Amino acid sequence: MAAKMWDSPVCVGDDLIFGPFQAHQFLKSRRKHHHDPSLAAAEAAIRAALDGRVTVGEARERFQAALNSAKLS
Repeated sequence: MAAKMWDSPVCVGDDLIFGPFQAHQFLKSRRKHHHDPSLAAAEAAIRAALDGRVTVGEARERFQAALNSAKLS
């Protein structure tokens, strides 16, 4: 399976997230501390991108929107 990467990384604090797998790991590590509904939607989109059901671009958009909503970016 080829690695799925975004066209440009998402900046989260000092971290750069380059694709849906990294985003999934990031959200898993933050899930206990943040209960914003947009994070759950972003996680679903990221899993769908990893499975090929949505584009990685769509997953990136939802991830960025969730970070903004949860005030993590």
